[in-house]
Amino acid sequence: MPSAYKDGKYIFPNDEREASRLDLQHHLFRMTFNQQLYFAPVTPRHALDIGTGTGIWAIDLADLLPECQVVGIDLSPGQPTMVPPNLKFIVDDAEDLWLYQDKFDLIHARLMAGSIADWPKFYRQAYDNLEPGGWLEIQDYGLPVRSTDGTHEGTDIHRWGVLLCEASAKMGRPMGSDACDLYAQQMRDAGFVDIQERMFMWPSNTWPRDPFMKELGKWNMINCLDGLEGFCLALFTRALGWRKEEVDVFVANITRDFKDRRIHAYFPMPVIYGRKPYEHERVFQA
Repeated sequence: MPSAYKDGKYIFPNDEREASRLDLQHHLFRMTFNQQLYFAPVTPRHALDIGTGTGIWAIDLADLLPECQVVGIDLSPGQPTMVPPNLKFIVDDAEDLWLYQDKFDLIHARLMAGSIADWPKFYRQAYDNLEPGGWLEIQDYGLPVRSTDGTHEGTDIHRWGVLLCEASAKMGRPMGSDACDLYAQQMRDAGFVDIQERMFMWPSNTWPRDPFMKELGKWNMINCLDGLEGFCLALFTRALGWRKEEVDVFVANITRDFKDRRIHAYFPMPVIYGRKPYEHERVFQA
């Protein structure tokens, strides 16, 4: 089913199966980040989670920091009602004008590439809604997949990422590396300082020898295959003019590649965070 608010704007699935996949994906992030929820050097008192989805990140943060007031926003009202007392969910669109009563000292946005049309506007609004010294952190994904040995070249799993980015660009919402490769400079342009970039990777399956990376690859393959048809269907039919039968064949071919351990593909998983300067610092930002 589509999102209830601004029906049709969110192009990915929004049902119980997708909610379960998003929760699995959250645990994949926790594994990747050694259980950290965020990297910005702040213990927030007011935090905002953009595109909160099932709300699991916001719930974990509210449990971790009971003194922090946490707000999670999403186009869809699919979050649980039994939540920590310091957490509230709001059905809202991050692309609209932000009208929050309080300023935040941490704004978190995860996997929003493909959902935002105007990233510079997003960064300006985040900047305006942070306290001086507050932090914005973006956790996202790169597409298409890469490899260090060239085994991804000429594969359907690589073509899949190329086509997703092409389709999303036609829809006016850059996806994957088309979006996240620009994040750091766009944050800088909006006035953020102390910008840090960390790069992680999610293997496409269990091809790595390293046990930890092999485990990440196992769960990422499940994560991607569970969402594969949903990732493709709306974008390929609406933006590229494919028939559903063509999508079904392509999904089968991509699935084969995801399961092929001879293809040493991985997804770049960037984390970028930056700080809003204090008043006395702004004179130096020219």
